[in-house]
Amino acid sequence: MNENPLVSAVVTTFNEEKNIENCLISIKEQTYKNIETIVVDNNSSDRTKELSLEYTKNVYNKGPERSAQRNYGMIEKSNGYYVIFIDADMILAPYLIESCVYHIQNNSDI
Repeated sequence: MNENPLVSAVVTTFNEEKNIENCLISIKEQTYKNIETIVVDNNSSDRTKELSLEYTKNVYNKGPERSAQRNYGMIEKSNGYYVIFIDADMILAPYLIESCVYHIQNNSDI
């Protein structure tokens, strides 16, 4: 198994202008670096998409609800060996993704 597999971070959004930057910064500042960030927006009427484009080129529009957004991000757009779903109002601890990858790779029960 690859020691540093690509992780796809799929962030679902709808009018998250107030939250999206903090979320995307927390992904960018992860200690684990092999991450692609995918934002799947549900027709926001605020600046969510514009702000997201400052952090990733992978910004898409899909609805009508969060499950459709997650499925689209994971199935249609992600390239990662692992996928993590993140809500736009979440701020990740800097070591979260590194810890998840480590535990998955070092635990035969997972």
